[in-house]
Amino acid sequence: MPAIAVSIVNYRTARLVVAALPALLEDLAGFEHALVVVVDNASGDGDADMIERAIAANGWSRVRLVRSPVNGGFAAGNNLAAAEIARWEHRPLGIFLHNPDARVRPGAVPALAGVLEAEPRAGAVGARLERPGGEVWSGAFHFPSALGEFAGASGIGPLARRFPSTHPLRAARHRADWVTGAAAMIRTEAWEQVGPMDEGFFLYYEEVDFMRRLRAAGWEVWHCPEATLLHDAGQATKVQHKSVQSGRMPAYWFASWLRYFAKAHGPAYARAAAAARLSGLLLSYPVAALRGRRRALPARYLTDFARFCLFAPLPRVDRDA
Repeated sequence: MPAIAVSIVNYRTARLVVAALPALLEDLAGFEHALVVVVDNASGDGDADMIERAIAANGWSRVRLVRSPVNGGFAAGNNLAAAEIARWEHRPLGIFLHNPDARVRPGAVPALAGVLEAEPRAGAVGARLERPGGEVWSGAFHFPSALGEFAGASGIGPLARRFPSTHPLRAARHRADWVTGAAAMIRTEAWEQVGPMDEGFFLYYEEVDFMRRLRAAGWEVWHCPEATLLHDAGQATKVQHKSVQSGRMPAYWFASWLRYFAKAHGPAYARAAAAARLSGLLLSYPVAALRGRRRALPARYLTDFARFCLFAPLPRVDRDA
């Protein structure tokens, strides 16, 4: 089987990382050459030491720890891992992005690698995700758009179905616009061609941007339902489905949202998309009331979205990178 590398970015989730490694290493056992790079993003609370002790205590010779001096975010962490992998004596077929709050089901990594081997233009392939309660979702998506933002925010069912953000569950592998970075394998050749992930994204939308760049370079993005990971979403970030478990959405989520739209479509479109989403959110209140429901949003979400997305200065971005 081909050589495979794995990137895990840690920030104060050492216990999750240590718990996820046994299943991952077992799934890599069939590969003659495999490397797991754990990047600690300057957790500063003993996380890196905990991971280092676990590696030594369990004899995990395939796992390397990289300590970043700063917390540059998810993209920066994966770029550090990719740089470490580039120094490995084996050139991997792909680099598997593995969230700390995910755990592979048996056969997931070989299935993802199998897609890259079977589909020569596949630049990325994503896994199906399963929640602890048993709910399964595809993790395959359509690229964001202004109409999609309005439709999804409005709560109007027929409109949301007309402009869906997520692919429906399918039994067979299929193409998608992008797949979740919580469990995605990127072909090494494709990564080298399009360059590193954009570190202007601290967290969220970096994989959407990266796969948009893959698609623009002629690569395909695939989803592989045969590969499944248990994903306890939000354990690492406290954010689930564009919402938070409690409190306000972090400012970096809004910054990433705005950066993506400005970079993918330009400043005028980014403003239009922000206005569309805000209009949909405002419309969702009477829509929910007509159904006898209460519209629930994170604390101060409307004012935060207007402040950070509609009226905030647009980021300087290179639309070609």
